[in-house]
Amino acid sequence: MTTRFTPSRSIAIEKAFEDYLSQKEATGALSQSSVRNRRFELNCFSNFCKSHSVENVEDIHKNLVISYLKDKKVLKSSKLGIIYILTSFMDYLVDEGLILENIAYVIDKPKTYMPKTDYLNLAELERIYQGEAQNPTKKVVDRNLLLFSLFTDICLRVSEVINLKLEDAQLENKELWITRKRGKVEKIPLNDDLVNKFLNWYAVRDQYKGSEQNRIFLSTHGQQLTARQVHSIVSQALSRANIIKRKSGPHLLRHSGASLKAKAGENLIMVQYLLGHENLNTTRRYLHFDWEDLQKMVERSQSHKTQQQ
Repeated sequence: MTTRFTPSRSIAIEKAFEDYLSQKEATGALSQSSVRNRRFELNCFSNFCKSHSVENVEDIHKNLVISYLKDKKVLKSSKLGIIYILTSFMDYLVDEGLILENIAYVIDKPKTYMPKTDYLNLAELERIYQGEAQNPTKKVVDRNLLLFSLFTDICLRVSEVINLKLEDAQLENKELWITRKRGKVEKIPLNDDLVNKFLNWYAVRDQYKGSEQNRIFLSTHGQQLTARQVHSIVSQALSRANIIKRKSGPHLLRHSGASLKAKAGENLIMVQYLLGHENLNTTRRYLHFDWEDLQKMVERSQSHKTQQQ
């Protein structure tokens, strides 16, 4: 005899996903930007359910989820992200006793392939720095050169950079204190070039409106730099250097810095630390090689074999 499942309580889908997001944010499992993204997707799902006369979580069924995914005209990779969000949400519903099983988990996932990611070589990075040094808006040159170096030299995320406070830059100790995801604070060493770039920017920063606030990076209007503004700064620098890539924001510089370090044979655990990755497999996506390098490696294998004979 099959026992009928009885939910611990009946709750509207919208109320349930807000409770889910509040829990994730409170425990630090999701950043504020991730919460915003998930709220948007879950709100779309909730509206779709309402249009099919389904308002409470216990009434969600597999065919409804499949219909929703079929209705989303997005790339396979985006659809996979939506399934991931729904799976996480339904895990919460199962834990709370609101549904019997996670129906999103058993839905077939679309096969996706990681695209080849663009990255900049040393010559291209040099062109960006030289082009920025000739920026007609002289007031921003030192600020932007420091920004670029924080992305390429120590591979910071844009969120980590724009949230830097004056006390985080311990220049006398040649250290930078970074607040990672989930509020974790880590130290990163600075080289002499980075220290000098900080000092050059500080000399100009005092002339900025709003320089009394403790954020290191300011816009020309004296406000804290935003991620969108930094993206625009990097995109303009790429344009001045006549460099065209599929991605043009600060992550391209961060990715390039990590890739060049890995290619130079630097310890991957240290590269992982700079990137702030918890999993080394995430860092491996930053590894690239040229066809010529592959040819040379194969040739070296043959020469080693000849020497052994």
